[in-house]
Amino acid sequence: MNNATLATIAQPPAASTVPVTRYRAFGLAIASDIELPELVEAPGACADLEIRLVDTGRTFPPPEAEGEFRFGDDECFLLYPQIGAFRVLPPGRIEVEPVPGVDPGLVCFPLLGPVIALLLQARGAFLLHGSALNVGGKAVCFLGDKGAGKSTTAGAFLRAGHSLLTDDIVAIEGLENGQGGILPAFPQVKLTREASTSLALPEVRERPKVPIVLYKERFLLGQGFAQERMPPDLFLLLHRSDHLGIQWLDPKERMKAFLRFSYGTRFGMRGITPTIAARHPRQCPALAHRTRAAILSVPHDLSRLSEVVTFVERELSRPDTAP
Repeated sequence: MNNATLATIAQPPAASTVPVTRYRAFGLAIASDIELPELVEAPGACADLEIRLVDTGRTFPPPEAEGEFRFGDDECFLLYPQIGAFRVLPPGRIEVEPVPGVDPGLVCFPLLGPVIALLLQARGAFLLHGSALNVGGKAVCFLGDKGAGKSTTAGAFLRAGHSLLTDDIVAIEGLENGQGGILPAFPQVKLTREASTSLALPEVRERPKVPIVLYKERFLLGQGFAQERMPPDLFLLLHRSDHLGIQWLDPKERMKAFLRFSYGTRFGMRGITPTIAARHPRQCPALAHRTRAAILSVPHDLSRLSEVVTFVERELSRPDTAP
């Protein structure tokens, strides 16, 4: 990022400035005042979402202070003292006011995570915290607790030649009308240094380290990104074990898993707006009854990840035996 761009971040332009760069992510054409190198550029596309730099003259709290988060159906507000303030205005606007002098790469981190997730949720998507790939023409999603190895397992499938749909936010639209499709996000994976060294993914570019994230680093893919919306086929709940194995879940167990790993739960009950509270009880059963899900036991040893890929490929090739 050059000094001119840093100056732009430090001194946001007026709200009337025309967005200068156009991208595509999560099925949306995006016009942005902020450079977003993670995203796929889409020149000329009519914008579904505008990301605008604003300057309200806000006085930011000290970096060590707690953040401020407010949620609503018409507007959400997130303030990170080290980074800046973000206002989500559905269906098609996000306002960003960075802390003066902040690294632009740091601004992108929440913007392309919880901030855009709230916008997607307000637009009707059902969100899960996980990773998804196109594996032989079928969308496979990895869910799990923190440290379960979702992104690492996704990286093993990338190394084997499969394509990434999304890492971190699995956004599924159209569940309530009987369709349901995973929206392709952008070609980036977040991996621990140990995992990135072990996987040695080809043609990746490391993004600047985010100071507030201690354990993972961001890598842009030079190849292997699936840009088309796909219906979800298989959800795998990762469980670290000494052995490799699979345990299929019935519809009721699937619904519980989807509720547990919903992206919005990271905000707690305060993030459940009236609209979301009404929508989730319809979306979870719809997803549970039209997809397969299982607990996948994955070996702790990273050198055995290729076995996991072969195992899942074999399961996908078998007739559907899930309950």
